[in-house]
Amino acid sequence: MQFEKEVEILAPREKVWNFIWDVDRFIACVPGCKEAKTIEAGKLYSATMIEKVGPFRVEFPTTIEVLEREELTHIKAQASGADNKIGSRMKLSLDVNLREQGEKTVLGFVAGVDILGKLAALGHGIIKRKADQVLDEFAQAVKKRLEGDS
Repeated sequence: MQFEKEVEILAPREKVWNFIWDVDRFIACVPGCKEAKTIEAGKLYSATMIEKVGPFRVEFPTTIEVLEREELTHIKAQASGADNKIGSRMKLSLDVNLREQGEKTVLGFVAGVDILGKLAALGHGIIKRKADQVLDEFAQAVKKRLEGDS
């Protein structure tokens, strides 16, 4: 499944870029994300994602690897995790792009998500709706944080 989202933030691109790399503040914007840790700054992170999807409460211990980084403009990352209790795995590829638009920064996300196991049995529609909701909440939380900070 592929998801795309753009959000305009009334903040300079450098401020948005620095916020993305401030793992504690950034992770606070990700719905259901707990216990984020930096393993190797700028390269490798871990987090636990907890969400309710349909009848399941999933808990994915996740490893996030930064594959590419172009200062102030682009990040390519991948994440993967498994919830052994319900027998499901998740793989995520993520492209993050920043571009200036006057006084605003446009923050764009393109995410590819693969779900395997019992969770996949819920069907494309339920998973897509949940992922869209999480992405919307995340984008609005980032916007609120950055526009509210001085």
